[in-house]
Amino acid sequence: MKRGIIAFAGAIVSLGFLGASAVANYLFGASLGRTLWEAQLYGAVGVLAVAMNALAPFYISWSLAAKRRITAASIMLLWALCLTYSITSALGFAAQNREGVAVARQVTHDAYDDTRRELLDLEARRKDAIARDKYRLDAKIDDARKRLAAARSKDPAPADAQSQFLSDLLRGYVAARHVRVGLVTLFAVMIEMCATLGLFASLSHGSAKPPPPAPKNQAPPQAPAPSRWTPNGSKSRPSPTPP
Repeated sequence: MKRGIIAFAGAIVSLGFLGASAVANYLFGASLGRTLWEAQLYGAVGVLAVAMNALAPFYISWSLAAKRRITAASIMLLWALCLTYSITSALGFAAQNREGVAVARQVTHDAYDDTRRELLDLEARRKDAIARDKYRLDAKIDDARKRLAAARSKDPAPADAQSQFLSDLLRGYVAARHVRVGLVTLFAVMIEMCATLGLFASLSHGSAKPPPPAPKNQAPPQAPAPSRWTPNGSKSRPSPTPP
């Protein structure tokens, strides 16, 4: 009973990974199309590749059990192609998403730093300016302060806090950008491998292993011989006849 419940839970989790992989592959494939039909085609191919990844382990297992090695080898080749396509699609999706967010946040930070430097420069120039130029500099200072206050009100998040923290944890031996590339790769590979092998692994443990069959040359158990009465009142069994 416990085995069945755990296998059912694993199947549900695997279906979740399959859905995530299908969505990621579809969105990345759709982004490659120049027209609506091309986008639909690329997206559908990505979803079909994910479905084949989930089915291929079953086909390979059945082929090996039936000792069809050529069939199993051809399915492995097909599986390798579909798995490679799915992983590269997931990598493209994750890179577009994470890199795009990181670049947008970095632009916001750069704009804030530039405005702050501009304000400091204007305030330094105002100290030595003549009275006629102070009015012009005051207007620029007010404008810079408004832009700086607007940037602060947006409460910008770090460009990639996770990558920066891991880079600091590694004492700077790995740059934050390289850490971000590693995280993108980890995300894509984890989704695709769980979507590919999760369903096979969970359903393979759904039922207990059947007991091994009895040897064919083993003789069936014989029934005990009937007892007979003796003169002293006890019962004895007849001695077995020699073969």
